[in-house]
Amino acid sequence: MAHSDRNKTTPKLRIIETVRDEKSINQAVKNGFKPLIKKVIPSEDISTKYKVVQYKETGEIEVLGDYRGDMVMEDTREFDTVIDWTWYYPYSFKSPFAAYLIPKDIQVGERVFIKDLIEDYVGSTWNQGDTFRLESAEAIWNGSDLEIQFDPKKDRSDFIG
Repeated sequence: MAHSDRNKTTPKLRIIETVRDEKSINQAVKNGFKPLIKKVIPSEDISTKYKVVQYKETGEIEVLGDYRGDMVMEDTREFDTVIDWTWYYPYSFKSPFAAYLIPKDIQVGERVFIKDLIEDYVGSTWNQGDTFRLESAEAIWNGSDLEIQFDPKKDRSDFIG
């Protein structure tokens, strides 16, 4: 959600790709990349909400994600709340690990752009309490790891509405 267009503002940086399964990691190794493998650990700071209602007349359901939906629902057809407001981690990944593909010729201190972050950083918030992960960021290669360049005061988006 947040910062999806940052790639356009940093065109001179080398792009670091992320792969999220064993087969892709092994293929990247065959293609000359060094995989920087990390666990995928969902952050407790990232969550969103939902509510499920079912219309009495038709049996159909509707999923709400905005508290203001409750006000609209009261003015329309009769419904039952099937699942009241519930918080959950809204992302899923195909494996519990992933790897950044590090080029063989990367230099210590080189600033790069990561399109698909493995780590969870809060990239945006909504005043209703929802928080979403940062999708991409710049990083600096320190010789053994990528140091994510993220300052929540500058790089996070806070939405009201």
